Amino acid sequence: MEFDEIQIVILVSSFVLFTILVVAVLLFTIFQKKKTDFLMREKEQEKRFEKILTESQIEIRENALKNIAWELHDNVGQLLALARLELNILQPNVKDGNAPKVQEISQLIGDSIQDIRSLSKTLNPEVINNMGLVQAIESDINRFNRLKFLDASIKVEGETYDLPEKDIVILFRILQEFFNNTVKHSKATTLKVEVTYTSSKVYICAKDNGKGYDENLIKKGSGLINMKSRADLIKTTFKQTSNSKGTKIELVYTNKEIK
Repeated sequence: MEFDEIQIVILVSSFVLFTILVVAVLLFTIFQKKKTDFLMREKEQEKRFEKILTESQIEIRENALKNIAWELHDNVGQLLALARLELNILQPNVKDGNAPKVQEISQLIGDSIQDIRSLSKTLNPEVINNMGLVQAIESDINRFNRLKFLDASIKVEGETYDLPEKDIVILFRILQEFFNNTVKHSKATTLKVEVTYTSSKVYICAKDNGKGYDENLIKKGSGLINMKSRADLIKTTFKQTSNSKGTKIELVYTNKEIK
């Protein structure tokens, strides 16, 4: 009889222990799931915050660039135009020996006005949207060639189509960042841009023949790093490569009109 009671106690104890173990495992599983869900929500919130922050920074920059564009076009451009007009009025009274010099100065002012107008166009996001992506790129390419910064060219393949306005500005700003780095730091002599349109994607490749850079030395927050964060905003694949023969960026933009 005592043996039967011992067996019952053992069975009951085993059942209780098993139940406790099962409950503990379930509680641990639930806790882990809640913890994972919490961390995922936190990560998503962090991503959303970073996206909002980046969009805000871009909006602030675009407004600043728009104001600079207006200042260049309406103020500096107008002042130079007035200076050239005054110079042309004085030209008939200039001694013959100085006439060629005055003509040269007038031409320099004219070239400056043209460059300022061209620059103000690519700074103003509204003008960029009106021009479209390809024409905006061509405007910068032509300016580089006119100023003899380097030998720049653009090649367009496929039938072009309109992109969302915000996406046009962001794509162009990424390329502008690359162009600026090429002109300022690369010591390149050539800059080539290829834009290929298909029904589903726009592929953009920009490359120079400069000295390149060491990716390990690029600091977070630099222009090259910021290009990727901008591409992420419009779900565009971004790739950059660099070596002693030059630097290249590749962008693959997905056409959002395709269902």
